[in-house]
Amino acid sequence: MLRHFVFFLIALCLALSASAHADETATRWRINNIPLDMPLDEALNGEFLEGIYQEKLQDRLMYSVLTEWPSYHIHSTLKVGGKLAEIDAQQAVESDPRNEQMDLYFSSAADHRRLFWIRARKPIEGPADATGIAQTMQMVEASFGKPDRIVTAADWPGNAILIMVDPALGEAERSLMLAALPDPLTLGHDDFIEFWSMDLQRRAKLLGPNFRGAIVLLTAFQGRLQGLQTELLDLGRAQTVFNLAD
Repeated sequence: MLRHFVFFLIALCLALSASAHADETATRWRINNIPLDMPLDEALNGEFLEGIYQEKLQDRLMYSVLTEWPSYHIHSTLKVGGKLAEIDAQQAVESDPRNEQMDLYFSSAADHRRLFWIRARKPIEGPADATGIAQTMQMVEASFGKPDRIVTAADWPGNAILIMVDPALGEAERSLMLAALPDPLTLGHDDFIEFWSMDLQRRAKLLGPNFRGAIVLLTAFQGRLQGLQTELLDLGRAQTVFNLAD
């Protein structure tokens, strides 16, 4: 069953890749309208982070807080599937699994506190069959294009980790990043189940110390899709605030 699942994912990615890559070099990848490299207080291509929150996220924003240690970090909770209503104010937003959790991590002050890591986790529902997986993969492809690596695990059927190197990089730099990713990329049991929570040092060992791209984790349980965890990550910029060496 796992082999069929892997082959299905690969075939679907190949079928969708032609249309997904038509203009990717001209477009920054985003999560909730927020791109990598966005400064905390300065503009990026005429946009401010505060403006994105006010204009594009405010009607879904339930909670948001900035902390300054160990690096500048914003944690936000967003409503899934519609605008906020009065009843939402009565919810325990942090513990409610129906809400989306988003985390933004910023580089050093010398680097103008630019985003090097955007993470979002939200629930999804549906069968973890060929149709449900195809629909989820279409959504991933529309945002990030064809995965460069697909990782699955025999003891976690229906779960997958999709890794995409940023196509906006120069061809030489992108080729170096792809070369740093084993092909096929395989993870041990612990690395697979702990991927979302593993620290950046472990990420750097697996992906290369200068990885920049998108990572999508598709989770399923007992034949049902459960969640979609999405990241944009720039490990090179992360090194302005964290030591990723052994």
